[in-house]
Amino acid sequence: MRSHFGRRLRLSTAAQFDSVFKRGARLAGRLFLIVYAPNRVRRHRLGLAVGRKVGGAVARSRARRLLRESFRRAERPARNGYDLVVVAHQGIVACGQAEVDREFRERLKRIEAATGSSGAPAAAGA
Repeated sequence: MRSHFGRRLRLSTAAQFDSVFKRGARLAGRLFLIVYAPNRVRRHRLGLAVGRKVGGAVARSRARRLLRESFRRAERPARNGYDLVVVAHQGIVACGQAEVDREFRERLKRIEAATGSSGAPAAAGA
């Protein structure tokens, strides 16, 4: 089992983040906000936004590690892929991995429910 966060699973350019923020839907939670938009890759890709309000460099790094690990654990084959930008809230640093995993899975279920998991490919031009 691969345990790293490969380049194909990342959103890395400002244009990719801007695209998700412009055309994506938002789903707020206690620990983070997820902005999601369909992609043509047929797998979920993750981008992280962890601002200074979360804390110092050590706290922001911890938040990123928690979120990346939750994404890796929740990843499963997807009929329709989504670009996910996760915006961390301040409280995430005080939480354990299990709590972040639980909220991440709940958010993914809500995304699947909102978009319908009919197996149809993502809309063209999206």
